[in-house]
Amino acid sequence: MSCVGSVTKATLRLANATASNTNEVLHLSGRYEIVSLVGTLNPDAHLHVCLADAEGGTVGGHVLGGLEVFTTAEVVIGEATQLQFERELDEQTELDEQTGFPELVVQRR
Repeated sequence: MSCVGSVTKATLRLANATASNTNEVLHLSGRYEIVSLVGTLNPDAHLHVCLADAEGGTVGGHVLGGLEVFTTAEVVIGEATQLQFERELDEQTELDEQTGFPELVVQRR
C-alpha cells in the first residue's frame, strides 16, 4: 500500500524503540504532509510513515495509530492474491533485546 495526503494527528514508534523498551513514541498534533506511507495490510497492519511539517522538516516511524486525515489521503492498495503475509518472531532476533519484534514472512497461499 502507498499513500500521500495530509494529517493533523499521528502516533509513531521511533527507530530507537525495542521490544523491551517501546517508550520511544512520538505523538504529533498539527498540520503534516504525508511524504510517504507504505506497508502491508495483513490482519496486523504494518505501516511506516514519513511526515513533513510546514518548514519541510521530516519525521518518520512505525504507525501506532491515530492518523487523522486533514485535507485528503490518496491511498493505493495492491492485492497479492497468491501470497500470504504474516508476522512471526525470528529465531535469531527473538532473544535479542535490541530487536525482538515480529518479522514479515511471505508465503504462497
